[in-house]
Amino acid sequence: MPAVISALHYCVPAQRLTQAELTARFGAGPVQSIAKMSGILERRVAPPGVTAADLAYGAAQGLLTARAVDPATIDLLIFASQTPDYQIPATACVLQHRLGLRMDCAAFDLNQGCSAYPYALAVADGLITSRVAKRALVLNADTVTHVIHPQDRSLLALHGDGAAVTLLELANEENTGLRGFALGSDGSGAPYICMPASGARQPRSEATRREKSDEAGNVRTDEHLGMNGPAVFHFSVSRMPDIIRGALQKWGLTVEDLDLVLLHQANRMMVDLMYKSLKIAEDKRFYFMETVGNLAGASVAVVLAEAWRQGRLKPGSLTLLVAFGNGLSWGLALHRWPREMPPPVSAPVDYVAE
Repeated sequence: MPAVISALHYCVPAQRLTQAELTARFGAGPVQSIAKMSGILERRVAPPGVTAADLAYGAAQGLLTARAVDPATIDLLIFASQTPDYQIPATACVLQHRLGLRMDCAAFDLNQGCSAYPYALAVADGLITSRVAKRALVLNADTVTHVIHPQDRSLLALHGDGAAVTLLELANEENTGLRGFALGSDGSGAPYICMPASGARQPRSEATRREKSDEAGNVRTDEHLGMNGPAVFHFSVSRMPDIIRGALQKWGLTVEDLDLVLLHQANRMMVDLMYKSLKIAEDKRFYFMETVGNLAGASVAVVLAEAWRQGRLKPGSLTLLVAFGNGLSWGLALHRWPREMPPPVSAPVDYVAE
């Protein structure tokens, strides 16, 4: 039997970055143009001092409380993020202690950007089905706004911060739970989304802190996140639909067999073009980016939690999760919901720094 998702919850910062604030900084024309393409009108932004781990803790604590889960029953914790608290130690170990999980709980980090959710689910599923673990918390969290230059409107207007927690355990119904994965990468596109001075390859220095502007007037340094928007857009809309078709063919399915298809919420135009290419019916689509922004590695987990909260996940239904982004990497996960589903965890947590 595979692992099954038994609960989801998410946490976003209470602080918002509005269109009015962006307009005051960059002018009405550019901001309106980005909003028309992206469909993003508001972003949740973690204030200084609030990290991805803080948001993950808020989501996890909210789920454990709402579901009355005994922390002693959790024996696996995966923290998937590209904005961890530390390079050393693993942030998962910090969260294990902070959440009061037992000391024989396996805890480790996973670094995979926007495609992190299917990757993390695949790892957790493997450890549960092999009986290494019985009950897992998968925490997907990113505070990407902390690594975006405040004068880079191309990224600032798109991204928000957030975290989601997924509770996984062994399925107890036939033909339910995680039914398939498709994971891949094309490292030739690694420079398209990159923070050059963020590791051992290019140590930080006075030179890496030097500001530079691109042809559109976006400002950043080598210590900030940069993106080749046109290249990433082309990859997403031209290659991802074929990757999805290939996975469905491998699983012996068509889009008609799916009840809901959730795509990484990068921007509305990109998502719509992918849905159109795949001929996904309107009632099998779901969007959640307008008021939170592109949440990077937490995006697909948060949109799944919100879809459950809004009643879009039905007992026995089949959901396809599709994530893609830096690396370039992609991940797909197929999940069939059990016939006896618990109610969703109600309202998300708005994280307020203590």
